[in-house]
Amino acid sequence: MQILNSERLTPKRLNKELDSTLWPTFERVSGEVPSLQFELLINKSLNYFEGHFPEQAVLPGVVQIHWAGELATRLFCCSGFGQLKSVKFNSVILPETTVNLSLDYNHQNGKLKFNYFDTEQPFSSGIMLFEVAQ
Repeated sequence: MQILNSERLTPKRLNKELDSTLWPTFERVSGEVPSLQFELLINKSLNYFEGHFPEQAVLPGVVQIHWAGELATRLFCCSGFGQLKSVKFNSVILPETTVNLSLDYNHQNGKLKFNYFDTEQPFSSGIMLFEVAQ
């Protein structure tokens, strides 16, 4: 797994390095480690929409958790994901929706807070706990 250098983190770089069939399009990146914000376009071409659901495609909650955890692992050099806490799914994310993702990581206790939202509503949020290096 490649660790991304957050000092030179740009949407162009993220879009180039991450598989576009498995990741949203990164429109904007802001903040500084360990607190980053992303603006994401949830493309209708993502593999996750196939068959989930036939009447109206919905981004699975497990994918939202995966993206947050994978970005944390790559950007904050954390590892050993162990536990989820306080996970809430408030609204569904549909194809071709622009959402914001905030990641706040605490190196001392291995706690990652993630939040998907837009200007009108929260989509999902939660806390992931990672192993802390001794």
